Amino acid sequence: MPTRRRSYAFAIVAVALMIYSSASALASTGANARPATRSERSAVVALFGREDGNSSLVRSVFVSRSNSSLAVACVKTPEAGTFAYIYTRSGGRWHGSTSGKPGHAGNSADRQLERACG
Repeated sequence: MPTRRRSYAFAIVAVALMIYSSASALASTGANARPATRSERSAVVALFGREDGNSSLVRSVFVSRSNSSLAVACVKTPEAGTFAYIYTRSGGRWHGSTSGKPGHAGNSADRQLERACG
């Protein structure tokens, strides 16, 4: 009987750790951001291509759940690694705001959105 209880206890601890790790992973990958719609993505990628160069470097685009006028383009370069480019929308047009390593540039809302880039 004691070994069966230990097995149950071990299983409960293992399940709790899996739930905790998946919840923290979801929070750290930007639970406050959603993937951009096709039109949002194409507009942000086109703007990145005009302002910063090669649009094929954009790996993903996310939009803030709390402020749909705030987007981040996640860019991965061989030399510098991952960068987050923040864009704001006003008057129906996207404008560049700030950029840097994810979680280190801009104001608190920008940094929270940048975390979606990993």
